[in-house]
Amino acid sequence: MSDGRLEGKVAIVTGATSGIGAAIAFRYAKEGAKVVLCARREDKGNANVEKIRKEGGEAIFVKTDVTVRDDVKNAVKKTADTYGTVDILVNNAGILLNKKFKDSTPDDWRRVMKTDALGSLYFLWEVLPLMKARKYGVVVQVGSKASTRPSDQEAFYCFVKAGMDHMIRVLTDDYAPFGIRLNVLAPGLTLTEMTESAPRLDELAKGVPFGRVGKAEEMADAALWLGSDESSYVSGAVINVDGGLVR
Repeated sequence: MSDGRLEGKVAIVTGATSGIGAAIAFRYAKEGAKVVLCARREDKGNANVEKIRKEGGEAIFVKTDVTVRDDVKNAVKKTADTYGTVDILVNNAGILLNKKFKDSTPDDWRRVMKTDALGSLYFLWEVLPLMKARKYGVVVQVGSKASTRPSDQEAFYCFVKAGMDHMIRVLTDDYAPFGIRLNVLAPGLTLTEMTESAPRLDELAKGVPFGRVGKAEEMADAALWLGSDESSYVSGAVINVDGGLVR
């Protein structure tokens, strides 16, 4: 199965049961990585692992709610116990609410913050010390074009994604001396389980210069480059994969 670009690497992918996370997990496994799929939906997680194994790859599923720190600690421990280390962390888990600010509530704010921000931070707190000790590691933070091109349906989501872009830049300075690279993959409008119910999807696609919605597999292609040593001199970058949506 392996095409070799991640041969021997160990990768954690969060939100790996569908959409961009699943596409990244499949692509990483195809390229030789040992992949740990982390998500809440056990049935889909195990099904994805089975698919990877049938195609000759190596993977395990660890049921994980990224908003629960003990779950995150368990996922990282299980990875280290099974494969010995963590080379790549893909922080992908996230939620969309599709609500205008005037209709949003403090509970909505807390839900977005816990999943899209705190969930990523929990994994960073657990994984970065392991990478620092080895003086090697790669973090792919899945952000969004929404961090620079706001959506009137997602005020909280835009806020969090913009903040995470800057967090990754801060961490780049801190961890570059230890051989750790951290970058943001910023998808544009992408068809996933999370976005297919978004209002005005077809209308929004007309505003993309390429004239269509992106595919999860196209995001995985970019995540592969960021996770591989082909991007060995890239850190602190926000890589837009958005069909030319420059404004």
